Amino acid sequence: MKAGTCPLRAWLTLQELCDWLNITERHARKLVAREAIPYRKVGRLLRFTPAEIEEWSKPTPRSPDAVLSMPAAVSATRVAKRRVALLPKSLIEPDTSKEGDHGARRSA
Repeated sequence: MKAGTCPLRAWLTLQELCDWLNITERHARKLVAREAIPYRKVGRLLRFTPAEIEEWSKPTPRSPDAVLSMPAAVSATRVAKRRVALLPKSLIEPDTSKEGDHGARRSA
Protein backbone atom coordinates (compact mmCIF):
# COMPACT_ATOMS: atom_id res chain seq x y z
CA MET A 1 0.00 0.00 0.00
CA LYS A 2 1.32 3.45 -0.91
CA ALA A 3 1.83 6.14 1.69
CA GLY A 4 -1.11 8.54 1.94
CA THR A 5 -3.72 6.09 0.67
CA CYS A 6 -6.42 4.31 2.62
CA PRO A 7 -7.65 0.81 2.04
CA LEU A 8 -11.01 0.83 0.24
CA ARG A 9 -12.88 -0.47 3.29
CA ALA A 10 -11.83 2.64 5.27
CA TRP A 11 -13.39 4.98 2.73
CA LEU A 12 -16.82 6.46 3.35
CA THR A 13 -19.73 6.11 0.98
CA LEU A 14 -21.90 9.10 0.17
CA GLN A 15 -24.57 7.96 2.63
CA GLU A 16 -22.03 7.41 5.41
CA LEU A 17 -20.61 10.89 4.80
CA CYS A 18 -24.10 12.41 4.99
CA ASP A 19 -24.83 10.59 8.24
CA TRP A 20 -21.49 11.65 9.73
CA LEU A 21 -21.79 15.33 8.77
CA ASN A 22 -25.57 15.43 9.27
CA ILE A 23 -26.20 16.83 5.78
CA THR A 24 -28.51 15.76 2.99
CA GLU A 25 -27.30 13.78 -0.01
CA ARG A 26 -28.27 16.70 -2.23
CA HIS A 27 -26.03 19.07 -0.23
CA ALA A 28 -23.14 16.60 -0.34
CA ARG A 29 -23.49 16.26 -4.11
CA LYS A 30 -23.46 20.08 -4.43
CA LEU A 31 -20.23 20.20 -2.41
CA VAL A 32 -18.73 17.61 -4.76
CA ALA A 33 -19.92 19.50 -7.84
CA ARG A 34 -18.29 22.70 -6.58
CA GLU A 35 -15.20 20.68 -5.60
CA ALA A 36 -15.57 22.13 -2.11
CA ILE A 37 -15.03 18.79 -0.38
CA PRO A 38 -12.22 16.24 -0.93
CA TYR A 39 -13.48 13.13 -2.72
CA ARG A 40 -12.44 10.29 -5.02
CA LYS A 41 -14.34 8.68 -7.87
CA VAL A 42 -14.24 4.89 -7.89
CA GLY A 43 -15.82 4.13 -11.22
CA ARG A 44 -19.06 6.10 -11.01
CA LEU A 45 -19.19 6.00 -7.20
CA LEU A 46 -18.09 8.76 -4.83
CA ARG A 47 -15.80 7.86 -1.95
CA PHE A 48 -14.44 10.01 0.87
CA THR A 49 -11.46 9.39 3.15
CA PRO A 50 -12.21 10.03 6.82
CA ALA A 51 -8.85 11.74 7.43
CA GLU A 52 -9.38 14.23 4.57
CA ILE A 53 -12.96 14.94 5.64
CA GLU A 54 -11.83 15.48 9.23
CA GLU A 55 -9.16 17.94 8.07
CA TRP A 56 -11.60 19.65 5.68
CA SER A 57 -14.24 20.09 8.38
CA LYS A 58 -11.90 21.89 10.78
CA PRO A 59 -12.25 25.68 10.70
CA THR A 60 -9.23 27.57 9.44
CA PRO A 61 -7.71 29.75 12.15
CA ARG A 62 -7.89 33.47 11.45
CA SER A 63 -6.17 36.28 13.19
CA PRO A 64 -8.33 39.09 14.58
CA ASP A 65 -6.49 41.54 12.31
CA ALA A 66 -7.45 39.60 9.17
CA VAL A 67 -10.74 41.45 8.76
CA LEU A 68 -9.16 44.83 9.52
CA SER A 69 -6.36 44.30 7.01
CA MET A 70 -8.83 43.42 4.25
CA PRO A 71 -8.33 45.49 1.07
CA ALA A 72 -10.79 48.36 0.62
CA ALA A 73 -12.14 46.92 -2.62
CA VAL A 74 -13.05 43.63 -0.95
CA SER A 75 -14.68 45.29 2.05
CA ALA A 76 -16.62 47.66 -0.24
CA THR A 77 -17.85 44.66 -2.22
CA ARG A 78 -19.09 42.98 0.93
CA VAL A 79 -20.87 46.15 2.01
CA ALA A 80 -22.43 46.51 -1.43
CA LYS A 81 -23.91 43.01 -1.17
CA ARG A 82 -25.80 44.05 1.95
CA ARG A 83 -27.44 47.08 0.33
CA VAL A 84 -31.08 47.00 -0.65
CA ALA A 85 -31.62 46.72 -4.38
CA LEU A 86 -33.17 49.86 -5.84
CA LEU A 87 -35.60 49.45 -8.69
CA PRO A 88 -35.73 51.87 -11.62
CA LYS A 89 -38.51 54.44 -11.46
CA SER A 90 -40.11 52.99 -14.60
CA LEU A 91 -40.78 49.74 -12.75
CA ILE A 92 -42.22 51.41 -9.66
CA GLU A 93 -44.55 54.02 -11.16
CA PRO A 94 -47.59 52.77 -13.07
CA ASP A 95 -47.66 53.31 -16.80
CA THR A 96 -50.07 56.23 -17.40
CA SER A 97 -50.11 55.97 -21.18
CA LYS A 98 -53.16 54.44 -22.83
CA GLU A 99 -53.06 51.69 -25.42
CA GLY A 100 -54.03 54.12 -28.17
CA ASP A 101 -51.12 56.45 -27.41
CA HIS A 102 -48.53 53.95 -28.68
CA GLY A 103 -45.91 55.09 -26.23
CA ALA A 104 -46.60 58.84 -26.48
CA ARG A 105 -46.43 60.55 -23.12
CA ARG A 106 -49.18 62.79 -21.76
CA SER A 107 -48.44 66.29 -20.67
CA ALA A 108 -49.90 67.63 -17.44
